[in-house]
Amino acid sequence: MSEPTKAYRDKKVVDALISKIKYESEKRKEKTKIMHVCGTHEHDLVKAGLRSLLPKNIDLIAGPGCPVCVSSAQDVDEVLWIADNHNVIITTFGDMMRVPGSTESLYQAQGRGVDVRVVYGVSDAIKLAEKTPEQDVIFFSVGFETTSCVTAAEVIRTNLSNFSIYSSHKVIPPAMELLLQRDDIEFHGYLAPGHVSTIIGTKPYEFIPEKYNFPVSIAGFEPVDILMGILSLTKQINEETPIVDNTYGRWVRYEGNTTALRTMDEAYVLSDARWRGLGVFPKTGHEISDKYAHIDAKKKYDIPELPVTDLHGGCICDEILIGKSKPHQCKLFNKTCRPDHPIGACMVSHEGTCNVAATYEEIIWE
Repeated sequence: MSEPTKAYRDKKVVDALISKIKYESEKRKEKTKIMHVCGTHEHDLVKAGLRSLLPKNIDLIAGPGCPVCVSSAQDVDEVLWIADNHNVIITTFGDMMRVPGSTESLYQAQGRGVDVRVVYGVSDAIKLAEKTPEQDVIFFSVGFETTSCVTAAEVIRTNLSNFSIYSSHKVIPPAMELLLQRDDIEFHGYLAPGHVSTIIGTKPYEFIPEKYNFPVSIAGFEPVDILMGILSLTKQINEETPIVDNTYGRWVRYEGNTTALRTMDEAYVLSDARWRGLGVFPKTGHEISDKYAHIDAKKKYDIPELPVTDLHGGCICDEILIGKSKPHQCKLFNKTCRPDHPIGACMVSHEGTCNVAATYEEIIWE
């Protein structure tokens, strides 16, 4: 373990931060609910056992921060429709293989002969297209701004006639605003995603305290990082001074990664996007710009309107994604729906809330 990493796992520092958080929590009689919107935060805080260390009146809620989990069944259905009706190779990330569509996953389709291949990224898909000029290759691309910017670079510079991209990319800040507008969930602060923030910076979150008088803290992923973010939020809530506090300053800048932002602005347009079980969220998607229609699989193939089923067999991924329910409240959790047999998308990825809870036997949920 490197010394910088070790410093962010130092037990004395962790104990000191827990004491400060406890001190702040005692000032508030009500339970403080903090929502994070990052699957890596959920994985890392559970792996480190942080929920069990926090005061009982602080509740860390997992929001829609796992890009695999929020991918709609319709996206899977449309990619499979292309594969069933055209001579194509589908490429995508490993986690996407088991994400449920309306009737089957990519993995199940592969079992009946559909040519679906796992790649590490869009560049591998392009290399495959170069090696197989006689066959079309589609890259099924998912993720938030962190991966969206990588795909955007290839949208701009790749011009292979047999290669296209199906974009299921989504953007985080508008989704955070939509959650604040719901009246069926209650929470008091946002722990903003570290990876996304390295790309977009702190500026895109400023509307949250300014418009909604709501606190935001950007945090990294080590135990000290996460606890610093939580401490910042408890102070902001108690003092009623909401800001965007960047506690991950070693990587996140106010302006973000300006090169990546320019690339995304060039490659994409903001669009309405489908979120699993939650319907269409306005202006939360990254669709490929008409300027690059030649690489857009949605424009290249005439996809019909398909019947869609996002949730199966009593799955409550929709409620789990917005922190309305927690994994153990689902009747399928760790029974018929398990990491080795996911029924819901939240059980697929190692960043999915249900997968994390099942893998680490997380029970500190009340």
